[in-house]
Amino acid sequence: MMTALREHLLNTYEWLTSSTRREIVQQFSKLKSWPASVVFYHRVAESVANPWSISNDNFVEHLDLIAELATFASLDDTIRTQQEKSRETHFVAITFDDGYAENLDRAIPELIRRKIPCTYFVTTDHVENQKFFEHDIARKEPLCVNSISEIRWMANNGIQIGGHTATHIDLGKPWTHERLLIEISDSRKKLQDWTGQEIAYFAFPYGFPKNMSQAAIDMVFESGYRAFVSAYGGLNFPGGDAFHISRFHGECGTASLHNWLTMDPRKIGRKCRLHYKMPTLDVKPIIENSVELKNNSKPTILAPMQTGLNPISISSIGSI
Repeated sequence: MMTALREHLLNTYEWLTSSTRREIVQQFSKLKSWPASVVFYHRVAESVANPWSISNDNFVEHLDLIAELATFASLDDTIRTQQEKSRETHFVAITFDDGYAENLDRAIPELIRRKIPCTYFVTTDHVENQKFFEHDIARKEPLCVNSISEIRWMANNGIQIGGHTATHIDLGKPWTHERLLIEISDSRKKLQDWTGQEIAYFAFPYGFPKNMSQAAIDMVFESGYRAFVSAYGGLNFPGGDAFHISRFHGECGTASLHNWLTMDPRKIGRKCRLHYKMPTLDVKPIIENSVELKNNSKPTILAPMQTGLNPISISSIGSI
């Protein structure tokens, strides 16, 4: 959690840069070039506070703040406007990683009640076998995960389910092709069987560039995912990459979220790049099976139609 001193300093910094922020906002509005923010959470709960959790009341404060400063959007909306190269307002998408049971106490029902889009990235082996996460065991704080029936309930109530591997491994390591199939492709098939949904998006565990590999990215698209998300901080500008979406932590406090949403000049100007190559795919089966957006006759995003292996550079703004 952010200390009181850090929160005070961040509020002071925000005040000192307020005129620059207003100019940035005016420019985005004029050019219809608003970025999209994608916030990710792990666990919203009252017990066992840790670095990847926030309280229920704090989460509701975040929702109220976003509603005041931006427009809630789905990952489908975010990617569509990336492709359209225009965004008239600041989009904010809500996502969750891992699949902690306590998220159903209040956070997910609150999103459903308010009709706020959300993508919930699930680690299938932990859910299927009710296994604790190793990072929780290491802290001697084993925490319960969702059940298959709970994942199905969320899907039936409008929550978009996404893939987050089978066992939460670091995909930056040199895994075999067979292991990547299990972690990325087979886990997607399980989620589709559990939910009856198309599983369109994949979140890399840990989510830094060092936790991704070209082989894993190839497997993501070969498995039928439309795009993947990272976790090292960034804004997504229209016309930018529509296959990789940057996200930033929601657990770092309300002051940090407010700083992101009011267009911190550092976040816009400071960039770190992820380089990857898009694989050549047979896109026909993916196009035929993709889910269409409401009021949109075309799929949100199609599989890439490159004729070869072309490098892509993505801009994403530094961490919190």
